[in-house]
Amino acid sequence: MGTKNGYDVSEKAYNWWYDNIVSRYYNLMVAYCFLPFGGEKKARAGLIDEVTFQPGERILDMCCGTGNATFITAEKAPADVRITGLDLSTGQIRVATRKNRFPNVDFIAADATSIDFPDCAFDKVFIPHAVHEMFHDLRMRVLREARRVLRDGGQLIVLELDSPDSLLLRLLSGLWLFYWLPFNFETPTRREMLRIGLENEVREAGFRNVTKTPKHRGLFQVVTGEK
Repeated sequence: MGTKNGYDVSEKAYNWWYDNIVSRYYNLMVAYCFLPFGGEKKARAGLIDEVTFQPGERILDMCCGTGNATFITAEKAPADVRITGLDLSTGQIRVATRKNRFPNVDFIAADATSIDFPDCAFDKVFIPHAVHEMFHDLRMRVLREARRVLRDGGQLIVLELDSPDSLLLRLLSGLWLFYWLPFNFETPTRREMLRIGLENEVREAGFRNVTKTPKHRGLFQVVTGEK
């Protein structure tokens, strides 16, 4: 038995769910979620509009899903930057590989808590919209593994949900994103992440110069840290 998202489930069952169900409908679901923000491509690009890239950088996109965020990064980064997308689900990676049109991008199926890369292998690590599905212990394992594979001075960029100050926006986003569903498995993990504060967890993982930038009227956040 393995522990995924804080729940005790068999790894086989977890992988089957993502490989055969989520991977088939993920792109449609995400496109729906980003509709109020001008569409997925515009919204994702807006989340990383303050990230700068240097020629020849090595970038890891952890928990990349079907690669949509990876491709936005590839469009913004110089052509000689090498980007590796990583996800636990072979089904998600299969979809990402099929969609990939970038010669400097590759995808691998792997566990984000135990990556088969040496220390200091990357200049930047992105984690797009994944850690809100994990409880604290698992989030910390992922964040510490991200730090391990970053070079000294390398940058972590975590793209995540947030809770806006406006009560009206919280209510509308909760309705739109199905927070009200009683069987939404992300609800307890998302609430825990927001209660603790993602920026606090990034500091706890050993990163310095941690900053949080609200995006899209506070519905999203970008948390960055330096190794």
